[in-house]
Amino acid sequence: MAIIADKLPLQLVPIRPAKLIQLFILTLVGSLLPFAGFAVENSRTVNDLKQKAQHAYIEGRYADAAAINKEIAEKHPESEARRYAVQMLGTIYENNIVDIRKAIRWDREYLKKYADPRQVSFYREKLSSLGKLLRQEEDFKTYQTILFANQGDEIMVKKFEALLKDHPEFLLKDKVRRELGYAYARMDKRRQSYLAFEALSGNGEKKLSTSDRVAYETASRYWKETSAWGWAAWGVVAALWVAVLLMKPWKQLTRSSIRNFLIFALLWVLLTAIRMPTFYSMETTGYPLVIPDTVVYIAAGLNLTVLFWLLLLTRGKFWQTRPRALLWLSPVLTLLMTTAVFYLLVIHQPNGPQIMDVFSAQYQRWAEEWRLP
Repeated sequence: MAIIADKLPLQLVPIRPAKLIQLFILTLVGSLLPFAGFAVENSRTVNDLKQKAQHAYIEGRYADAAAINKEIAEKHPESEARRYAVQMLGTIYENNIVDIRKAIRWDREYLKKYADPRQVSFYREKLSSLGKLLRQEEDFKTYQTILFANQGDEIMVKKFEALLKDHPEFLLKDKVRRELGYAYARMDKRRQSYLAFEALSGNGEKKLSTSDRVAYETASRYWKETSAWGWAAWGVVAALWVAVLLMKPWKQLTRSSIRNFLIFALLWVLLTAIRMPTFYSMETTGYPLVIPDTVVYIAAGLNLTVLFWLLLLTRGKFWQTRPRALLWLSPVLTLLMTTAVFYLLVIHQPNGPQIMDVFSAQYQRWAEEWRLP
């Protein structure tokens, strides 16, 4: 039987436009699937590297953090994490490993490819500063090591003072002075803090920032409170004791006067003991400073010395023929002695000047409420 199928006319099957579009989309998706899978896998790899770099940096393994970030920067140039990696490389090589040339390389890379308009001036200034520090790289390494050692203010202050002494031409000496100013303030050494900020403000090339100026003025005021006003308070106490002793009050002491003093002293101790539960029950949440228990006990003891001074004052020979003068002056002198004694107590406490600030603020609040002068 003859085969005639090959002799039949060829028939074309029409394809609708909608089906043609679907076929095109399927073909396109099928061709992109391998690349999409690779992109997802690559993104996961980069994210894993980024997390490892972050953990290494937090744990202080700076060489490992730099190596991982460098791998991201060099092997994954199109990843979003590269921006972070490049920025971290500049930071690590500047602050932790301290290799100025590598820090400049990665900071320049960041400035060129990733810095937004707000960061441009900062990175340009940073690169200029690092370029100047190339000839003082060892000093800069010492500075960075001290700054990031986290060994406490006392050790940091000693090392920074030694750095300034051994390298007076160090380009970052203003930053060292700034760190010293804040460190001395945290250590409650107001005079040294004031002198550090004063040296910083004396440099015509650098101006104090707003926070620096506030710290400078605070250190100056606190130093005056503990030095000038402190010495004035010591002078008042010494003058009042000398004045009393010159009147030879022991010659006028009697058993009755001594008994009365002991009674008043006992009453004061009892009153203090009764009021102590109230002190311990005070709510101190939200207060900037809390007065330690020992300060309260010392204050109670100092008040006994004031009572004893008052006893001697009233027994002075000078007042025997001037009872009216004693009546008017003894309260004033007692108030003066008490104020001077407790001022000295406060300023010699840790953060004593800050306690004075709290007292001043509280007095102003009371003055406004009670319309006091």
